[in-house]
Amino acid sequence: MDGLSSREKSVRYALYWPHDGTRRNSAEAFAAMKTRRPKQEVVKALLDKYNEDNDLLGDLAYRLEEIVRYKPCFDGKDCDYRSYSHLNMTIKIKGADDPRKKLYFAEVTCMRGEHEEYVLTCICAVEPDANGECLVCGDEMKHPIDAEYNHGRSTPIFRCCSHADAKALGEELITVHDEAWLEKEEARVRQVFEEVAEDIKKEKAAKLAEAIKEEKAAKLAKAIKE
Repeated sequence: MDGLSSREKSVRYALYWPHDGTRRNSAEAFAAMKTRRPKQEVVKALLDKYNEDNDLLGDLAYRLEEIVRYKPCFDGKDCDYRSYSHLNMTIKIKGADDPRKKLYFAEVTCMRGEHEEYVLTCICAVEPDANGECLVCGDEMKHPIDAEYNHGRSTPIFRCCSHADAKALGEELITVHDEAWLEKEEARVRQVFEEVAEDIKKEKAAKLAEAIKEEKAAKLAKAIKE
């Protein structure tokens, strides 16, 4: 995106998935997720949102290298969530002091509601010998010691994680809209950034006017004293 204004870069970031450049909520993005490794694409999409929510842009962004371990868990119908999954994955942060890829733990929770929503409820770096508690995953999955995540139940409901499960997760995470909706959404996003830019411009103008007013008042006071 070299040569683009900062506002246009922000618009593009809001409209397109950073990890593959496809338009959010488009048939193209959905097709890309289905034809590649669905589980990988879902995690990448969640990391994109995490980066966006935490202003981790450019070299500071978390980039998925590989999912090392994956364990889904279903605790039953009496929970305020539908299910959750624990993952160990390697992540690379280009702008970090140590640019080497590191092992991370992540928890993805499927929330209950009218529409299923997948949320990254925990993500943190872990050491290869980390031994945080979990009643579901076993010793191979590395859990953090001092982070908040679901430790599982002593009698959880297990289900194997298949390619179909991961594909279904991707289908629920990305809602596909038609071209008319995409055009309307782009117009809305551009309008939002335009209004923000206009508000910033007005604020700067108001501060400048106030500074000029104060400067004139100071000069007048000085002239009166003289």
